[in-house]
Amino acid sequence: MNDYSLALFLHVVGALGFFGALGLEWTSLRHLRRATTVEQVREWMRVPAEMGRVGMSAMVMLLAAGFYMMVTVWGGVAWIIVTLGSLVPMSVLAMAVGGRRMAAIERAVTAEHGAISPTLRQLLHHPLLWIDIQTRVAIALGIVFLMSVKPDLSGSLLAIGVATLLGLASALPIFLSRERTREEPAK
Repeated sequence: MNDYSLALFLHVVGALGFFGALGLEWTSLRHLRRATTVEQVREWMRVPAEMGRVGMSAMVMLLAAGFYMMVTVWGGVAWIIVTLGSLVPMSVLAMAVGGRRMAAIERAVTAEHGAISPTLRQLLHHPLLWIDIQTRVAIALGIVFLMSVKPDLSGSLLAIGVATLLGLASALPIFLSRERTREEPAK
């Protein structure tokens, strides 16, 4: 065993932890959409809060080991540069879109009890929550593709572009179902 093997192991463990956190975040969002009481919302709101710390720890491990391997073995090859650049939109989505929406839900939950109000329901079903998580998962899978295939610059950019578009497109059915619900006349 050498330092690179250990770094690779820590990198993979960090990736597993990060994907685990994304999966639990996705699961909690699904349960939040199905919640019928404010108490259920409060319970499922704990999952992303707790997983945020786990996901951040996993990301630190992932990045530290990745930087070590980049400096000692790989250098600044195109797929690594695109991977690092892809972390920017993932972070922006997590903080600016998902984080802001979850904070709004948290504020609404503190003022309510019992059945979910129409305002809270609207926050829980906002399509930006799904656009956020599905796009971040797609970009993360695109990064795994880059790590596996190691394409040149144009192939790396194309792969992340396609992953991002697929993530956005995968949230389209939720957005369209919300628009159909808005257009239906009240019964």
